[in-house]
Amino acid sequence: MNRCTTLVTAAIVFATGLSAAKAAPILADRFDQYADQAAFQAAWPAIGTVAPLSADLSTVQSSSPAKSIEVDGTLTTGQQRNQRTFAEPGAPSLTRKLVWSFNFYDTAPTASPFRQYSNLQDGTGPGATPPGQLLSMGMNNNQSGTDSGGQFYMARILGFAHSAVDPDGGPNEAGGGTASGAYFKLNDFGTGARSAGWHNLKVVVGTDDGLSTDFDFFVDGVLAEKVHNVGTATSLRSYDVIRLGSGVSNANNAAYYDDMRLKWIPVPEPTSLVLVALSLLGVCAAGRRR
Repeated sequence: MNRCTTLVTAAIVFATGLSAAKAAPILADRFDQYADQAAFQAAWPAIGTVAPLSADLSTVQSSSPAKSIEVDGTLTTGQQRNQRTFAEPGAPSLTRKLVWSFNFYDTAPTASPFRQYSNLQDGTGPGATPPGQLLSMGMNNNQSGTDSGGQFYMARILGFAHSAVDPDGGPNEAGGGTASGAYFKLNDFGTGARSAGWHNLKVVVGTDDGLSTDFDFFVDGVLAEKVHNVGTATSLRSYDVIRLGSGVSNANNAAYYDDMRLKWIPVPEPTSLVLVALSLLGVCAAGRRR
């Protein structure tokens, strides 16, 4: 084996090792391990203020068999909210990105957006300054189904105000989605349209300069919205709380939540490193042919 091939092979091995070392989850919960409601609430304490205080461990729907978490349809605020806290994992950096995702079951895809969502937070009392202390995905009623291009899932970055004209060429954001901390539609690239059933909502949080935060939102694995260069270096947060369910009225529309995950991925991602290594291997081969 010549020196060029040896170096490329070493790069591939390094990339694979980097994946194993840094892609381990911070939190991964399929909700199937809980024997009953009490076991679920022991791990995810109820923080509702009006009975029923907790969301329900359910077998009615699941994206990974055989259980999920159900938040009922209600016209009452203060019901069915749970919280999971965990050790501070540190902030995203030039060498690693944070990935938060969960599966969301939309029970009424033609209804006007209703308040069903989950939050990732830096502490139990996040603030708007610096921005990005709270991230949320799901839906909220600050926009109608026809606003901002139509029926799409939504996200929120506390302290961030989405521009009216989308910088990536997506539909213009309606007025209700441009206030600071308001939910905006995930539709930059024509993806993420609502439909009945399970959908994966994901955000990748990183920085390309160490001075501001980049958020890439995905719906069903497809990039749906980019929000880059938010805030300053103090906006790079270490998240340690997940809240499940909105805890507010939702126009009598239930939703289910499953497969809650939080993990690190390295920068660049191992797949990218492997592709670079394979490209170099091709260069080596071409050099030998010459």
